[in-house]
Amino acid sequence: MAEHSLGPNGGLVYCMDYLERNIDWLESKLKPLLKDHYLLFDFPGQVELFFLHESAKRVIMKLIKKLNLRLTAVHLVDAHLCSDPGKYVSALLLSLSTMLHLELPHVNVLSKIDLIENYGKLAFNLDFYTDVQDLSYLQHHLDQDPRSARYRKLTKELCEVIEDYGLVNFTTLDIQDKESVGNLVKLIDKSNGYIFAGMDASAIEFSKIAVGPVDWDYYRVAAVQEKYMKDDEDIDEDKSDHK
Repeated sequence: MAEHSLGPNGGLVYCMDYLERNIDWLESKLKPLLKDHYLLFDFPGQVELFFLHESAKRVIMKLIKKLNLRLTAVHLVDAHLCSDPGKYVSALLLSLSTMLHLELPHVNVLSKIDLIENYGKLAFNLDFYTDVQDLSYLQHHLDQDPRSARYRKLTKELCEVIEDYGLVNFTTLDIQDKESVGNLVKLIDKSNGYIFAGMDASAIEFSKIAVGPVDWDYYRVAAVQEKYMKDDEDIDEDKSDHK
């Protein structure tokens, strides 16, 4: 930033451009980890990188293609935005734009859910905000705010765009709650296919996990995988004895 007289956003955009031009360096650092590591890429929070700028997307796509990674985008949104209808609609629009731009399996998360009550009582039950239900109910509350009332028509049309796509919903995260963290990890693992790796099961069994709730037991899944591997080894031994 100092060398090129850039602000924070400009510095981040420059860094992403630079990283894209030097992607071989990043690949060389990641290749030794591929066999037995679960990779997390913690990106900066500047939203411009993920729904306007192309370099971050190209970096991700090159890593997927060259290293055969299965990635999921996890988009964190502060839960307190639910207490302000205008900000909540903005968060929905940002989530949708990011999903369309990145073109990855995508999990939207209302983070800091344990603090949501600190910002005032919600106008609706939490399910309304996580399931992104009929957004027309927000219109009355938006009209109560003089700042939002003047953009009523624009807000209504933006809500219609969000609902027409029907892509956005949220899961919740309380970082202090082990079960909450575990459920999020399971949802991510299902979306990128990690939970299916090494499983030898019927299409019906895969479908049950894919459309079902995130209530499986990792140890049970691991035991099933181990059983199939053992069966394969027994088959190979039988073939060897036969020869």
